[in-house]
Order: sequence, then structure tokens, then C-alpha cells
Amino acid sequence: MPMSSRLLGSSMLACLFSASVVCVQELSASSSMKTSATVPELPYPSGPLGIGRIGFHWTDTSRPDNYDLKRKRELMVYFWYPTAKSVDAKGQYLPGAAQMDAAPAIHEFMSQEFGSLWASIVSGEISSHAIDHAPIVSSRTPFPVVTFSHGLGSTGFQYTVLIEYLVSHGYVVASIEHTYTAKAIWFPDGRVITHRNDSPPAGLSQAERLSWIMKQISVGINQGAADVRFVIDRMTQLNHDKQQFALAGAIDLERLTAMGHSAGAEFAARACQQDSRIHACVDLDGAMVPVAALPLYGDDRKILQPVLFLEAFHPENNMGGTPDQITEYKKVKEKQLQELRPGSYDVVLHSPG
Repeated sequence: MPMSSRLLGSSMLACLFSASVVCVQELSASSSMKTSATVPELPYPSGPLGIGRIGFHWTDTSRPDNYDLKRKRELMVYFWYPTAKSVDAKGQYLPGAAQMDAAPAIHEFMSQEFGSLWASIVSGEISSHAIDHAPIVSSRTPFPVVTFSHGLGSTGFQYTVLIEYLVSHGYVVASIEHTYTAKAIWFPDGRVITHRNDSPPAGLSQAERLSWIMKQISVGINQGAADVRFVIDRMTQLNHDKQQFALAGAIDLERLTAMGHSAGAEFAARACQQDSRIHACVDLDGAMVPVAALPLYGDDRKILQPVLFLEAFHPENNMGGTPDQITEYKKVKEKQLQELRPGSYDVVLHSPG
């Protein structure tokens, strides 16, 4: 029987309580990894299932490319899915790393992100537990699906610990590489598209500059949400076509969660506001301090799905904004969270340091 939205949200919460801590450790470790000579080994996922992965290059013909008007919106979407467990499983950490490294400019770009460990990622010394194109494990019922959206200037592969944890416990994760938001994306035709961060035009007043930035943020969140909804469209279209989609019939779109971190959390939350096909929403540290916790738009759409709003603790003097702005932000946040349906949670993580 289909899992109810509330039960889906609760089961996701149970997984994420422990997995999110691991994810935060992996992400926060990146800065120390840059100066450490020790090559890290990702923890083996704790669930009873192994990890498979397959990437798809999909084009949304209904939307133009923001920076190349000759093209339409293109995405790489990596599906991580359950397989038979193998304790010796080792797979590529970041697909296309060697191709990226072959271009001097991209080598420099990625070395700035990963430091001295970029060479270990390229060589495969740093690996994941995901085996490309491994057969999906047989199951009497299709697997629930999680779309995942990474943060600004990162990549879905920097959340490998979290994704593998979920997959090992029976979820399929569709990790979206959001073009121009991601640090760098390798496409099968050999192109590498890097993160773009536009600057405000010269000569703007402080108020005009702020208005320009807020407009760009608004446009960016809408685009990220459109990416999520496009991926749901494609999954829906292909779920009965095994020739084009290896996971056809194995995913349960009646148990669909949108999840994201930081900017990606706003993409997921906005998609939840817009799309009733999504049954639960997971927002990992996506609050836009000092404005709002969840996306605010003129259409005033509310999130009707149960929400896990999971945030890292920050003292007020590290939140950004003036004391008055923080006070107003807390009022807006409380109002937004109180409007969420029963079965929603606001969880604050406290970690050493």
C-alpha cells in the first residue's frame, strides 16, 4: 500500500537524524581536507543495501539556457539506487573528474575547491561506494524517490555520505546537478560547465544593488525549482520505458520527496509550493537570513506537504543582519513554520565547534 505523506515524512526524519550529521561532517571536512595529507575514506553506508548509480543528460526544451541562447536548459541527473550489498564496492567519487582535470583552467578551478585532494579524486584514490550501471536489487514494491538539490557552488557528489545512507536504506535518490549553480558539471559530449556568479551592474545605489540581488535570488530559486519539476516530469514520462530509463517500474512516484541543502533547499521548497506531486519536503539549512525561512513570492503559495526543516544552530551574532532584522526574521520564520501541516518538524542541530 502507498505510504502516506505523513509516514513518508516521518521515515525520512528517522533516516536524516543520523545521516545529516554525517553529511555535515563530510561537508565541513572539506576545508580541513585541503590542508591534510591524509586521504579520507568515506564511511560505509549502514543500511542493508548496496549502491548503484547511473547518470542522464536531459534537456528541458521548454526553457532557454541563460548564458547560451542557442541552447535549451540542460541538466545532468544522477540516480543513486539500491543494489545487492558488496563490502568491497568502490566507485568513482566525481564522474568526469579526469576530463575536467585535463583542462588547465578547470584543474585550477577544482583545485581551489578541493585543495590537494583534487588529485586523489581525479586518480580515483578517493572513491564512493556507488557502482555505475549495477543492476537494481529486486523488490516486491517500487522504491520511494528523493530528488536532491545541492547548494550554491557545490555539487551533488559532495553529499555522497548522505545520499549513500539513504539509498542503503531503500530510497532512490535523483541528484540534480543544477547547471551554473554547480561548481562544475561534466557532460558526456565533453563540455564542462562551471559555476556562474553574476555581479550587479556598476553605478547602482545601495538600495538598487540590494533590489538587483534579491531579484537574481528570486529568479535563481524559481529556476532551481523548475529543474526539480522537470526531473519529476521526465521520471513520470519514462517510468514505463525500460529502453530509455533503466529504473523504469522500480520507482514509486506516489512516495516522492524533494530535498535540498542551502540554496538547493530553497529550490526544493519552492518546488513543493508549486507541485502537488511531491509528497514531502526536506529543507536542509535553507533559511534565507534575515529575510525568511521559506521562499516568499507574490503568488503567496504555501507548502502543503509535511516538511522537515533541519538547520544548524547559529548564535544571533553569526546569523547576518542587524538585531532588528534578526527579530523580524524570527517572526516571519515562526509564522511560516506554524502554517505548515501537522507532521512537520523544525530540527536544530548543535555540533561541537
